[in-house]
Amino acid sequence: MKMLGNSSRGLLPIQKRLLYRTCILPIALYGFQLWFFKGAPIVKNITELKKMQQRAALWIMGTFCTSSTEGIEAIAGLIPITLHLRKLNGRHHLRYASTPPSHTINSLLDSQHAKNQAPHKTAMSKLTMKQQANLKSPIKDVNERLNSVRNCFNPLHPLFSPGSRIVDHFSSRISFHSPSSSSDEDLYQHLQSLNLAFRSSQVNPNSAAVIADGGVKKTHVATAAAHIWTHHSVIKQLQVHSLNVTSIKAELMAIRTGLIPVMEIDGVHDIMVITDSIAAAKKILESKVDPLQNMFIPLASAIKTFLSKDGRNKIHFWYCPSKAEWPRHKLVDDQVKASSCNPTFPSKESHSFSRKKECDNILCEWQSHFAKSLKVITSLTLKTKKKESSNQHMLKEGHGSLS
Repeated sequence: MKMLGNSSRGLLPIQKRLLYRTCILPIALYGFQLWFFKGAPIVKNITELKKMQQRAALWIMGTFCTSSTEGIEAIAGLIPITLHLRKLNGRHHLRYASTPPSHTINSLLDSQHAKNQAPHKTAMSKLTMKQQANLKSPIKDVNERLNSVRNCFNPLHPLFSPGSRIVDHFSSRISFHSPSSSSDEDLYQHLQSLNLAFRSSQVNPNSAAVIADGGVKKTHVATAAAHIWTHHSVIKQLQVHSLNVTSIKAELMAIRTGLIPVMEIDGVHDIMVITDSIAAAKKILESKVDPLQNMFIPLASAIKTFLSKDGRNKIHFWYCPSKAEWPRHKLVDDQVKASSCNPTFPSKESHSFSRKKECDNILCEWQSHFAKSLKVITSLTLKTKKKESSNQHMLKEGHGSLS
């Protein structure tokens, strides 16, 4: 690797970093889950990996060997190897929540995570409390992590099989409308089109509009609200709460809260859904394995039933950003922001929230670790300067006495 460049010529630092991240790290960390778990002797392996990353950081930045490891890694954009292992290990644990029921690892977990598989003779459910307390194994770490996460995957549901998906039958009757670009001019034109579409839907007796919005507060309480409009008036206001979920799930909750009731209204053939997260709306039609599957399975099933009833039934999703402050959407947005609901009982975390929370904690720990190392370096620099100044002062006094 050193032949590819140095501080004066060769590859750019960003290219060196890409080479290290894509070619060196995957090989060095292959199978690390077998030795990186609670209670395992990992000091020797971590020391070797730290040395490897230190050499890589020095090569990327082309600095001297005496440079601070923490500072060079931060400038090179390399997270400390211990925190990187924790992040990968946490994602490895969460990945078992999405395994199919026939996966072998399910038979080694507790009965609540076994997915109807017969337990193995060495499964966690077969061990006594004392044996579980003394056990040191990656399987134990996986089991503990899954105990704190909600079961939200259902990859083998019939709605996701080819030929039964919504897009296979009704792709022409579901549309998404959003600005062609993020420029202010395109957004203005999009809002004008939104106004015209909303007015026409309120004049049509067979149309209805759903304005949905969701948000998550600092207390990790999510609020989802929806207003159902017909004939230029709100006929129903709906609001739900959830705990330990991400913002995109809150938006999907809002769409589901408003869309399912409006599809049950007799005589409605054309539904307009206005939301500030078009990405959440598009997830309803996705068939890939997703942490939000249990959230949009009931909604997708209701949409399929609604579209199957009548060939005239259609659903249009319109994007309306909160920053535009469109009057009718602002009513829902203000309701979400003003709502207050304190959690009264502990709740399991959603898959996406658990992953996000772990990444945020690792980033905070990296920042605090870097700040501490910076203080140490600053104090050492000050001590060195004081020592040098005192030595110079002593030399001056000695030269003065000799003269």
